Amino acid sequence: MRKLIVYLVIMSLLSPLISSLAYAYEYTLATNDLLEVKILNQKDMDTKQTIAPDGTIALPFLGRVQAQDKTLNEFQTYLTTEFAKYVDKPQLVVYLTPRSIYVVQHDLKKNTWEVKEAKSIPEAKAFAGEDYTKEIKYGDVITVDVGLQPDWWENNWYKVLTGLAVAVGIYETLKK
Repeated sequence: MRKLIVYLVIMSLLSPLISSLAYAYEYTLATNDLLEVKILNQKDMDTKQTIAPDGTIALPFLGRVQAQDKTLNEFQTYLTTEFAKYVDKPQLVVYLTPRSIYVVQHDLKKNTWEVKEAKSIPEAKAFAGEDYTKEIKYGDVITVDVGLQPDWWENNWYKVLTGLAVAVGIYETLKK
């Protein structure tokens, strides 16, 4: 019974990891995705590149290869097959590297702009604030307003009081 409970606990802890890995292999590559291709025991052939607007990346021996519209798993299988022509039994790994998300915060009170770089979607949501409801994806640039917009009285109260004091002073002077 203990073994069964331990097994169920381990599986429940690993299930999010397994599902995220499954999602990564189902992800369809697109332009501007950042790929890292590593061939074990072939360090000089490792590369990290962004998929070009034409949907390709350049690799040693293979030249420009089409990456766009393939899943990560399909692309890795394709590269393994192609590199097998030049490298004996290549062991290949393709990583999809998430891009940074930039959150531009406009402080309404100070009328300043601050750019914050988020490395993850939860971090970007934290920078954007709880009122931000749009979808956030890697590579996005998000603009949000933060702080309260100053009201007229807050910026001008001292001018009003000074003017009133001067008016009272003039009145009192003329009254004598």
